[in-house]
Amino acid sequence: MGILLLVCILVAAAGCTGQQGPAPVTPAAPVATPSPSATDMAFNALPKGELNATETADILLLQEEAKFAYDLNAALYGMHTTLPLLQDISNAAKVSMKVDDVILFRYDIPNPEKQKAGIFTNPLLQQMYNNDLNTGLSSAADALRVSAQFTEMNIADLSAAIGRTDNQDLTYIYNHQMAVASNNLRQLSQAMSGYGVVYTPNYITAESYARIIASPMERIPE
Repeated sequence: MGILLLVCILVAAAGCTGQQGPAPVTPAAPVATPSPSATDMAFNALPKGELNATETADILLLQEEAKFAYDLNAALYGMHTTLPLLQDISNAAKVSMKVDDVILFRYDIPNPEKQKAGIFTNPLLQQMYNNDLNTGLSSAADALRVSAQFTEMNIADLSAAIGRTDNQDLTYIYNHQMAVASNNLRQLSQAMSGYGVVYTPNYITAESYARIIASPMERIPE
């Protein structure tokens, strides 16, 4: 059973390819992360529960959302290489994909991920990816905006999944991923402000968004 390690995104974005960007944003202070062995032991100590159809659907969706974050931010960083935040989000999403694999293994669920980048089993994610990629490639500000839109969607879906399960092992992983996604959104908000972007959330309430970005970077829950 793989090692469970979630990474907090701590590098701020600056500039964009082919144009002069704003001054770099000061990175946030490092956030402590539990050791891999401690996290793995904590997960394995939690009981395996029964899954209903809704919980299974949430597991599959969140697995593909981790791949979406990896594929999208990697592609956007390829066009906007002076935005290291996008690369860091992509790298953390790759870790989340492996973490989610542990859930699939434990509950004997076939992995929905397609190996090819930008290809998804979920048709709504596929359409969103195509639209977001086209939008995000046009400018650094747009790249940050679409990354933020997906991040807040992921936060909304994680919150909904937490509310629909009583399985301790699932909520343990989802709470880790919620903290990472919230930290990502804080960093993206900070980076967007450097480009003069006035961001309006689409998947969470304005109050929830304001509360997240006004609060400090989170320590990954143990």
